[in-house]
Amino acid sequence: MNKSLDGWIIINKDIGVTSRHVVNIIKKTLNVKKVGHAGTLDPAASGILIIAIGKATKSIEHIMNGKKKYKFSIKWGISTDSHDVEGKILSISKNKPNIHEIKNILNNFKGEILQKPPRFSAIKVNGKRAYDLARQGKQFSLKSRKVFLKTIKLIENIDDYNKNNLSTFQIECGKGFYVRALARDICKKLNVDGHVVKLERIESEPFKIENSVTIENFLYLYKKNDWKNLFLPIYSVLNKIKYAEN
Repeated sequence: MNKSLDGWIIINKDIGVTSRHVVNIIKKTLNVKKVGHAGTLDPAASGILIIAIGKATKSIEHIMNGKKKYKFSIKWGISTDSHDVEGKILSISKNKPNIHEIKNILNNFKGEILQKPPRFSAIKVNGKRAYDLARQGKQFSLKSRKVFLKTIKLIENIDDYNKNNLSTFQIECGKGFYVRALARDICKKLNVDGHVVKLERIESEPFKIENSVTIENFLYLYKKNDWKNLFLPIYSVLNKIKYAEN
């Protein structure tokens, strides 16, 4: 057991992999007892996953208070029960908002807002995960929570002649924010069907995606015994955090 490792590794999680799976790989590879992560990414999402090792696990809450930036795409015309590609299709339509309609409603979601988490989420309901209850077809309700959205902008809009029907957004938000819930609420406001087809966390304060490493590259560098430049001491991370304004 390696007891001397206390710090952080910044992973760029691939699509199709759970956050817990990444934690388990690092825990087994480094042979350490305590490993955790700051902010779960859905299996269908990619991007920055901050891994805490050893005593750094006690500081995960402070890391999670930092701002996050996400880039995501909504595919118009299809709604799913999970609001992403993994869910069952609920409805299909040909309606698609134009760029002006989209831009006109974005300010409604800025600042401190009440957001109802997706039914397919890790929130516990009477001791059970909401996504398990949702998959079982159980009836339950989730309370809306106060969350903070600093910025939201439309960065790419596919025109009506493109069959992909995608619009891409970038947001900066505080902790506890659900991108899938935002996409759901955008579609509701526009009175159209849609779901998230691509979601990437590009920043998790104080780190950007370009400072991360894939789990494959981490394992490659570990085998070469050239991985320790990826390892960050505890306080080198905590001292850089500017807490989210919420």
